[in-house]
Amino acid sequence: MKVNVSEIKDGGLSLNLTRGPGWLGGSEKSEIASVDSDIEFHIDLLRTAGEISVRGKIGFLAVARCSRCLSDVSVDTNLEVNLILSPSETEKKEEAGGDMDYETYRGRMIDLNDYMREQVNLSLPYKVVCAEDCRGLCGGCGRNLNEQQCDCEARQEDSRFAVLKDIKI
Repeated sequence: MKVNVSEIKDGGLSLNLTRGPGWLGGSEKSEIASVDSDIEFHIDLLRTAGEISVRGKIGFLAVARCSRCLSDVSVDTNLEVNLILSPSETEKKEEAGGDMDYETYRGRMIDLNDYMREQVNLSLPYKVVCAEDCRGLCGGCGRNLNEQQCDCEARQEDSRFAVLKDIKI
């Protein structure tokens, strides 16, 4: 996603792009989550007061493992992009409590690839459950308790912690 600054006219510039999951780089699938669809970008660039405002949305489908039963879970992901680009190597601005990012660029070309990759990677879920009432895996045999009840005996309490049962808080 490279844009020449001169292409951003007074009314701004709109980009509607699609990239495949391979665009993120890295050939191996993550153990935690991965992108499972094309990534849709709807980005608007606007020049204001010597800076460039980048706003828009990114949408894709991610697949992650349930934290309880290890089943695959599809997560529809939509995120907002709010970025201000300054045309120099000056210090990045700090905004107190805002959700706006500040970056710099050099020359006449803006390369949004690294920033957009970072946003997608940061939005990948790291802990999901397939359902709020997911029963998880049996601690004895490892069977998915959502699919079938196992014949394992109820887990015995550890006698070392029996005294803690009587504590009232």
